[in-house]
Amino acid sequence: MVASGAGRFVLLLRGINVGGHRRVPMADLRRVLTDLGLSDVQTYIQSGNAVFSSDRGEAELLPLLFTALEAEFGFPMALTLRTADEWQALSSPYPAGKQTHVAFLSQPPEPERVQTLYSQDFAPDLWTLSGRDLHLHCPGGTQAARLTHALLERRLSVSATVRNWQTVEALTALIN
Repeated sequence: MVASGAGRFVLLLRGINVGGHRRVPMADLRRVLTDLGLSDVQTYIQSGNAVFSSDRGEAELLPLLFTALEAEFGFPMALTLRTADEWQALSSPYPAGKQTHVAFLSQPPEPERVQTLYSQDFAPDLWTLSGRDLHLHCPGGTQAARLTHALLERRLSVSATVRNWQTVEALTALIN
């Protein structure tokens, strides 16, 4: 149950538990978040997805989370945080399925960087930017995608973490 005055948040960790490196057990992640005074902490799969409640705002939470997670696990992590309202407002312009993903950006990219990206042809991949979220549709799958995660970060000059639409829907269910 969400405490009175508390808001729900979705936390996404980037690049953990891949190939046995940068290990972050979900039980330990839940413990660290709970020790920070966050409530109703839940995680989803091993790729660093958590939902929690807090009466603090994003600006206060991000440095607190960054410091606590680095201290606990011994390495810095790229973190992305969204409010429940932001998360529930996600609406993909592409069909739900394995080819649809969302790149959650650390901040809105500079307009000139977005225009540069628009000027490039990534067919058959499609993308649409909505605030801090870049919606992707990769009909050939992410392995064959021309618009890669690394390219997105480099061209937009922001940190990003990508989740498939199935994960977006699962986290939406945890928020409620």
